[in-house]
Amino acid sequence: MADTIKIRPISGFVGAEIHGVDLNVLEPRELVKLRAAFIEHQVLFFPDQRLTADAFYRFATHWGEVEPLKPGMPTAQHPNVLLVESKDGGGPGKFNDIWHSDLSFHRFPPSVTALQAVTVPPQGGDTVFAGMYAAYDSLSAPLRALVDDLETVHDGLPSFTTYLMDPSVHDGKGRLNRLRSTNTVSTHPMVRRHPESGRKSLYINRTFTTRVLGLSEIESRNLLNLLLEHAEQPSFQMRWRWREGDVGLWDNRCVLHYAAKDYGRAHRVMRRITLKGDKPFA
Repeated sequence: MADTIKIRPISGFVGAEIHGVDLNVLEPRELVKLRAAFIEHQVLFFPDQRLTADAFYRFATHWGEVEPLKPGMPTAQHPNVLLVESKDGGGPGKFNDIWHSDLSFHRFPPSVTALQAVTVPPQGGDTVFAGMYAAYDSLSAPLRALVDDLETVHDGLPSFTTYLMDPSVHDGKGRLNRLRSTNTVSTHPMVRRHPESGRKSLYINRTFTTRVLGLSEIESRNLLNLLLEHAEQPSFQMRWRWREGDVGLWDNRCVLHYAAKDYGRAHRVMRRITLKGDKPFA
């Protein structure tokens, strides 16, 4: 059977658009090629894929073990597919316009996130990605030597408290109480080595990274600001304009993302799945 998969890089450092494949009927040889493309480009987009929630879940299982949803989280026609809905100016999109790596405060943060566009606004609602391989590789030698041996604290409670207390969030108060009783504060290396590619990347983000261990508060705050400003510069970014049916896949181990909140009160519905990851290592 002829190979119909076409891979088109989106930017110089991160992201690729995939054509010529139907995610409903993936073959083993196609998965091998897509896996290699994912490791190389870190973010993949599959335009115009018409998947049910069940088919979207099956697609995600090709990339790892699905992380079960916590009690009270809204589902999207499947018990382990999260419904991410924004309308009338509320919902998760109201709080996602900060650079982050999904749930980095977990001891074993998610490895991969899959997102499917169900309903998109007439304009806006793009997702922006920043490649953290490129951010690390482009640091000056003295700064790389400094950050290579540092560790950081990641804590989800400060950010999620703001989000979950908003009236538009489904069962926000109950979810916050559960989070408070189970919240984990994790320590991770500032520079993480990817378990598959072997490459190094910065592993910090504005949403969950709260402190650099071994530094004073002033040193920690300013070093994090310097590194995050460096990592978030447009040279390391790609931007995706969603269309209904699009499926995106990104590697939380080496990529940050940012959901642009520029669609006002328009309706936006996405399905999301995260896959279990391992403990970050240097």
